[in-house]
Amino acid sequence: MRIKKITLTIVVIIGLGFLFGGHFYNKWYHKNVKSHPTRYCYEYFRGTEESVSVLIIQNLNLKEPYLEYYRELESGKEPYLHNDIPLKGLPQSYPVYVVGYTKDSLLAEVVSYYDYGARMGGSFTKGWVYAKCLHKEPPQKEEIKE
Repeated sequence: MRIKKITLTIVVIIGLGFLFGGHFYNKWYHKNVKSHPTRYCYEYFRGTEESVSVLIIQNLNLKEPYLEYYRELESGKEPYLHNDIPLKGLPQSYPVYVVGYTKDSLLAEVVSYYDYGARMGGSFTKGWVYAKCLHKEPPQKEEIKE
């Protein structure tokens, strides 16, 4: 009986430690992310004056086909999008936090707090974007013609 009480007490203490520790780690993590510089993700590679959203990948194993897609876009070719690259874009006028770069600086690791909704991943997205698509200012809005 005494061993059960001791075991239960230890389990409760460890559980509370994980609960409070997780809360404070989560708080620290998001504060750290928000201390990084913000940028806007969009591109003009398609030859139009209108900006276009940038695709985000969440797996660096897709780096080469992802870069090939954007290189084809830059060169003016009709790009081929590899089947494994998800069709998830970042909103153009909502900033992302740039938390790092790959060693070759071609991809930037970004965090977005844009709320995509529960079916699309919620309000936290972390992944990689083509670094040439990062801008300090949001895209220019077209003048509204009446």
